[in-house]
Amino acid sequence: MTLSSFSKDISKVDWDTHVDNLTNIRNVVSTKENICLSLKKKISESVVGVNFGVLLSGGVDSSIIAKICKDLGKSFRCFCVGINGSKDILYAQKISDYFNFDLVTKEFSLDEVESILRDVIDVLPNPVIKEDNYIEYIVKLTVSAVNLGSMRLGNEELFLSGIGAEELFAGYDRHQKAVKDRGTWRGLEIGDLKQESVNGLKRMHNLVFERDRLISSHISKSILAPYLADDVIIQAMNTKNSQKLDSSSNKKILRRIAQDLGIPSEFSNRKKKGAQYGSGFDKAILKLAKMNGFKFKKRYIESLLRS
Repeated sequence: MTLSSFSKDISKVDWDTHVDNLTNIRNVVSTKENICLSLKKKISESVVGVNFGVLLSGGVDSSIIAKICKDLGKSFRCFCVGINGSKDILYAQKISDYFNFDLVTKEFSLDEVESILRDVIDVLPNPVIKEDNYIEYIVKLTVSAVNLGSMRLGNEELFLSGIGAEELFAGYDRHQKAVKDRGTWRGLEIGDLKQESVNGLKRMHNLVFERDRLISSHISKSILAPYLADDVIIQAMNTKNSQKLDSSSNKKILRRIAQDLGIPSEFSNRKKKGAQYGSGFDKAILKLAKMNGFKFKKRYIESLLRS
């Protein structure tokens, strides 16, 4: 069993058990070299004889994956979508020009954003939108739209994603809280850094795995997350907190891996920007809401769910 492949159905119980088993493995020497080797191994063994692409945002996580693929001598294309002015398209184009990646992009009009949102709504389970699940659902909706839009641009059967790196290598604000004042996140108590990473991995079953499995299978494609390979998870859980973050930076060890791979600091040090923001889809939803007579995005999304 592996958590990295989103083409097979895995129960929440099996997912959590596997996370616990991996995170309890001790006495592993975790270095940036070993993490990079584990990523290379997972990618290399997963793309043999497969027509594949990379979901590229120009951030450190996806840039590492694309550069490893190039260093391995693989033939692949990169994909990125957004609206006009999208930061992800800008950075994806910049790094593709630098490394000569074969990049396919598409700028979506507002009508096209609404159309793909409707497509996603038809695929994902439709919740009753409440205050406690609205943020979770709109992230699912917008990221799914970005992934679906990207995968539709090519005939590739497999797409590599940078998902999982944030959870494993302390990429979120709540990880900073875990080593400072703790507190809460969305009403949940924040544990120490390792426990917060474990909790985050377990939450991914509901937040990410179901989403990406349903969206990719809807168009007969698959998503693979190299950062969720067993060896990478084990390495990450044995990485010292100080190698992951400090007061001025997060995902430090990944940023050093990127630098070792020759990725310029403009990309290796780029700060986290969720796909919904980097693509501009979140901004597009706000514009669509106002165009349709809604003051808030939530009401607009509810109207799509009802239609």
